Amino acid sequence: MSTPPDPHAAQQSSPPPGAHTDAIRLNKYLAQCGLGARRKCDEFIAKGHICINGQKVTQLGTKINPRAQVVTWKGKELAPVTRLEYLAYHKPRGPLVTRCDPHDRDTIYTSCKKNGIDIEHLTYIGRLDRDSEGLLLLTNDGNINYALTHPRFHIKKVYRIRTDKPLAAEHRRRMLESGVSSRNQTLRAGAVRTCEGSGFANEYWYEIDLYEGKNRQIRRMFEALDYAVLRLKRIQFGSVKLEDLKRSAVRKLTAREIAGLKNTGHRIKN
Repeated sequence: MSTPPDPHAAQQSSPPPGAHTDAIRLNKYLAQCGLGARRKCDEFIAKGHICINGQKVTQLGTKINPRAQVVTWKGKELAPVTRLEYLAYHKPRGPLVTRCDPHDRDTIYTSCKKNGIDIEHLTYIGRLDRDSEGLLLLTNDGNINYALTHPRFHIKKVYRIRTDKPLAAEHRRRMLESGVSSRNQTLRAGAVRTCEGSGFANEYWYEIDLYEGKNRQIRRMFEALDYAVLRLKRIQFGSVKLEDLKRSAVRKLTAREIAGLKNTGHRIKN
């Protein structure tokens, strides 16, 4: 008879002293398998979605030897991705940026599937809320996902927004200098530009540069200053621009765009 797996072995954070091993952190291995950035992979571990040799793992910092151990996610055996993909997606208003929704609402995955686009094997970089639209990056490259979403790397993102009234000069200065207080956080913009033609037919449009990734940051800044954001669209993420990509469509990133992303924030080792 074969010996059943030791449940404690899966939780082991490091190999015995002197043992020869190719051990790596579990979250790094999961990222290599295309499950997302390491922080997202830590969430999967903490929620008990990951098993090693059939045993559930919940301890962060766990190390594994991929050559000797089998790792599964929700019952599916994982293996490192050999073909990396990078897509730009024009998210429309409506779908949620999440893998699945407990209330069975439409997500970017179900929305793309309805349009004949398979993105099930890819993860999204950053988020856009349900009422926002524009550029979303999709990839199975966990390293680039980590580099573009970690708070210490200030990645430029550009948004075009429409407000219910013109932005006062004093409020523009606050966004750029002292910041706007919201939910015990100070929120700042990197730049605020008035779009050409703003004010025509009572439509007020601005372009906002952000270098932070705080939840619903633009909406919270404007709401704290008593403005309604009527429309919000991301038009640039790092080196990638939305340009004329049609709503709900995807396209492959160019080699130049991928290289630009890999050199944004910090250099990623291939």
